[in-house]
Amino acid sequence: MLTNVPDNRELSILTSFTRCRMLEEVYLSKNLLSGILPTSVGNLTTTLSKFDLSSNQIEGTIPLALANLTKLIALGLSSNKIKGHLPPNIGQMHTLQVLFLYNHALEGPIPLSVYQLVCKYTSNIGHNMLIGSISSSINNLTSLQRLYLSTNRLSATLPPGLCELKDLWELYLQDNSFTGHLPLGLGLYHDEPHGYLCKQAEWRVSCIIIKAPNARVFDGHIPEQLDHMLNLDTIDLSHNMLSGEIPKSLEESQHIQVLDLSFNLLEGEIPSGGKLANLSAKSFLGSYALCGVPKFHVPLCLDKTERQSKSNAAKVIAACAIGGSELLFIVCPLIGISCYQKRGLSKRPDDLERLQGITLPVISYRELLHAMSNFSDANFLGSGSFGSVYNSSR
Repeated sequence: MLTNVPDNRELSILTSFTRCRMLEEVYLSKNLLSGILPTSVGNLTTTLSKFDLSSNQIEGTIPLALANLTKLIALGLSSNKIKGHLPPNIGQMHTLQVLFLYNHALEGPIPLSVYQLVCKYTSNIGHNMLIGSISSSINNLTSLQRLYLSTNRLSATLPPGLCELKDLWELYLQDNSFTGHLPLGLGLYHDEPHGYLCKQAEWRVSCIIIKAPNARVFDGHIPEQLDHMLNLDTIDLSHNMLSGEIPKSLEESQHIQVLDLSFNLLEGEIPSGGKLANLSAKSFLGSYALCGVPKFHVPLCLDKTERQSKSNAAKVIAACAIGGSELLFIVCPLIGISCYQKRGLSKRPDDLERLQGITLPVISYRELLHAMSNFSDANFLGSGSFGSVYNSSR
């Protein structure tokens, strides 16, 4: 286990490496190295191709001189205590194919020079505090296979350029603040991709995970193009503002195991063919306009005649409500005053004070799941047009 020289703020061992003119690879990960990266790191031999200092206790910022290592193929600085901005000249490392800078306190926007990298295999700058948007220049990363931007503070919409990364297999964008529609072109290129889509967006992989609990980031419809992803096994689009119907084409997926569309604004019939027949009611909680088979604990779907009749009735009720609103506005207060006078009611400040002192408990979704035994069928009481009712076992 290597450590730094006591009372030395710089990682001096790297300075000593500058004398090794034929050095090709440096692996110093998972040690107890501390201090800051010295500017002398840029003086390491140009033959250096792999440089790994991940999982140490390195502090400070990434020196601009690091970009002098123009022959570097793999750079690993993850899981240290590095902060500050990504070097704006990082794009000078033209041969870089693997970049690991995750789990730091890096902040600020992603420099445009990042989109000039080759990064054929992996670019991971997740678990930082990066802000701003993903540039449309991301389509320059034509050979990239894995992109990890999860757990940052990125925002805005996903650029259409993501759909042009035809070699991309894994895309992690969860735990950000993206907004807008899901790109329709994502996920059309690979027959056997794998990975996660993200708590915010990942579309081109066989395993899509787009979670955004309580964030309400994505709206619009679920893309019909999902049926192109024949090896799709996981979709998690929960806690968004997706609307419209659930694509029936999902029934064609032969490998889907997990589907979570809960807490959206979806409507219409829940597809129940193919592998979807194995799903439970938990997949569709919180979208009260859904209908389907009883096992999903939603109302039965109406046929076309019933839907039209219900729609007409709703229009009549709405018209009556609007037309009579002015009359009710006048009559209701008069009735209220009359009842008040007849009953001789008086103000009860003490009652009001007691009411004001009542506080309702705040229950988290996790606690709710626990109380309802994960919304198991054993706790199910019934359903109606309003949704489903469960009994708490605690």
